[in-house]
Amino acid sequence: MKLYGILFTFILLIGLSSCRDKFLTRTSVQDYVDKFVDVVKFKHQGILSLNKTAIRQIWSFFKAKYRRFYSSTKEERARLRVFRDKLKYVLETNLRKASTYKLGLNDFSDWTPEEYQRMVHGVKVSSRFRRSLIDDELDEDSLERSLARFDQRYYYARRDENNNDTSQQPNTFDWRTKNVVSPIKHQGYCGSCYAFATVAVMESLYAIKTNSQNVTRFSEQQIVDCSSKGNSGCCGGNFEPSVKFLSEKGGKIAIEASYPYAEKLALCQKSGTNEIELGEIKYEKLARGNEKKLAEAVANYGPIFVAVDASSEDFGTYRKGVLQIDRCHKRRVTHAVVVVGYGYDEEIQKPYWIIKNSWGTGWGENGYLRLIKDAGNMCGVATQAYSAKLI
Repeated sequence: MKLYGILFTFILLIGLSSCRDKFLTRTSVQDYVDKFVDVVKFKHQGILSLNKTAIRQIWSFFKAKYRRFYSSTKEERARLRVFRDKLKYVLETNLRKASTYKLGLNDFSDWTPEEYQRMVHGVKVSSRFRRSLIDDELDEDSLERSLARFDQRYYYARRDENNNDTSQQPNTFDWRTKNVVSPIKHQGYCGSCYAFATVAVMESLYAIKTNSQNVTRFSEQQIVDCSSKGNSGCCGGNFEPSVKFLSEKGGKIAIEASYPYAEKLALCQKSGTNEIELGEIKYEKLARGNEKKLAEAVANYGPIFVAVDASSEDFGTYRKGVLQIDRCHKRRVTHAVVVVGYGYDEEIQKPYWIIKNSWGTGWGENGYLRLIKDAGNMCGVATQAYSAKLI
């Protein structure tokens, strides 16, 4: 009987552990926070409306969900102070009635501002490009000539068969509905957004090229480790040096399973990996600041590599809605993401870009961002955009 009792207790503990794991997986930190918040009290008392017990429970949930373990009691206290400040900011921001979006605590909520800034500055721009951004006035004639060359060289065959006029675009478009967008990934504490955005584009273009309904997942780590000409591992990079690296090795890229992500710079594996032949990669930088041309490229060519300013706290804690923030720079871009479509929010009557990020599904709308569209190049979404095609 004693043995059966021990066995029953063991099974019960496993069951309880399984239930807790499911709860942690399915419940966001912000959903957990909302159970403790009395909006009326918070409006009058602010963060003081949450007692120490409530904050400790929220903190414990956060640590369990994201498996946080700190080196000392001193470090945990410091992290808790950062977390408490983020909690205060999120709750205060969400009370703004005029806001078109909501914020939420996530994987970065115990990161200091300095740690977050190091992570989001993963885009390296050339000094020539940086100098060109000093002048606000764009040379529209040269931009049009550039785009004309792009249209001629990279005509995209999968555009609407019943309409060859690229100037007439659908009101909404989403490559995710065509099953050519890979699942959301997480770059972790490594400035490798450029590798994730480049790989996401290649994954989609390869699925489009091969008419595949199952997206093959490629290796970001290969680009992080091996594309040293122009890229700097976990310290940033860009689309052009990443694509040039792939082109120089014959248009091949490693499968993710054979060259998995390590969240750090490691020695380049030049052999022993399973690679896919993408074909010849053609790409072109789109007209800077022109959101209409960006929409045309998305609908006609596929998901687009773009760089945005992700340095604001609102971007880092974005949870849902259409992001529209005054503190976003349109020339100082810091973070690489992928535009996979665009839509229109009937409730607020505003258009938006559908952007795939590389910060896991706990950030934003299951890893995606809806960013206000046609609002003066919000966050620089059209400042540095690249369209590509596999031949």
